[in-house]
Amino acid sequence: MRTKTPRPRPTAVQLAARQREISVSEFFLKNRHLLGFDSPAKALLTAVKEGVDNALDACEEAGVLPEIRVEIGVVRSGVYRVSVEDNGPGIVPDQIGRIFGKLLYGSKFHKLSQSRGQQGMGIAAAGMYAQLTTGKPARIVTRTGSRRRASQVLVSIDT
Repeated sequence: MRTKTPRPRPTAVQLAARQREISVSEFFLKNRHLLGFDSPAKALLTAVKEGVDNALDACEEAGVLPEIRVEIGVVRSGVYRVSVEDNGPGIVPDQIGRIFGKLLYGSKFHKLSQSRGQQGMGIAAAGMYAQLTTGKPARIVTRTGSRRRASQVLVSIDT
């Protein structure tokens, strides 16, 4: 009977050399089912839900009764344009890129009360899905008052 020679255990340095980093977009593509983007139909539903959740949150934080308009238009076969418009306070221009282009960013991380979504991934994940599937950036139009000039920003996530 032969006895097996025990294999030497790897050192911490060898284990560290095996560590790899992946991009956010690569993680998203491999795990999109975790965020509600596992099929085109579910992705459309998730994008609408995230937009409406953000509109509700903005109106709630501003203390206004929400008025929300959702439009879904067909751009071409399998490609849709989602528009969510609300009467909330708007987004200051220097925050647009963070809100729509950065995962794990939001205003609810330090609140103790349970509310709609608190992951900070929703609307940015919807934008990333849209960009990964169409190759186009998200177009964001916002203004911080009814008499203020609107800001338009194209948000592209570095994938």
